[in-house]
Amino acid sequence: MLTLHRLSASYGRIQAVRDASLRVDQGELIALIGPNGAGKSTLLNTLSGLLRPADGEVRFGDRDITGWSAAKVARAGLLQVPEGRQVLGPLSVEDNLLLGRQALAGRISTHGLDEVYALFPILRERRRQKAGTLSGGQQQMLAIGRALMGGPRLLVLDEPSLGLAPIVVDQVFAVLQTLRRSGLTILLVEQNASLALAASDRAYVMEHGRIVLDGPSAELRHDPRIVEHYLPSAEGLAPAAAAL
Repeated sequence: MLTLHRLSASYGRIQAVRDASLRVDQGELIALIGPNGAGKSTLLNTLSGLLRPADGEVRFGDRDITGWSAAKVARAGLLQVPEGRQVLGPLSVEDNLLLGRQALAGRISTHGLDEVYALFPILRERRRQKAGTLSGGQQQMLAIGRALMGGPRLLVLDEPSLGLAPIVVDQVFAVLQTLRRSGLTILLVEQNASLALAASDRAYVMEHGRIVLDGPSAELRHDPRIVEHYLPSAEGLAPAAAAL
């Protein structure tokens, strides 16, 4: 579904992604984990067309989409749920969802309003409410619903648990598992490594702009390097990751 080959990207003079390679096969849920500043969001923004790569290749299905605009990438079916939700606050919940259809460009979505409301019943209850008045968790649900309205072939999520209460995180990840079981392909960037590894099929670890480790999530959960640097311990959360 998606292949990155030696992708590099920069913000100004800062090279945030360095020779990163990964693949996402159809029907998989893939996690990308790593500490703050590792380059995870930059990688997503580059494959989504929000940033132009400095080097490397992005292939989506059988097409080379390297350097495509964000609009063209979205119309091809690669849709990103951004960090911070970025809902349109003055518009209603339902209008935000309907805007998601702009990405369809003639494609057929399996998720219309009824399907999104079935996944997130609170959005149906709040459909006439301004999006900016929703709680953070409800805005995250709205952002996911908006992307689903665009008929994603690949759904990309950037830190969906960030700033959310644990009960809301559970609700959001339960929906992601439902989508995965339905056959939707998902690429997930998540700083909560324990959560990401529990939810995913395979995972990549990114540090200082590079992919430094990858493998089946079930195996990485028991890898001493991951346990030491990323997973919670009895004394509290694991310390910030050092180089693997």
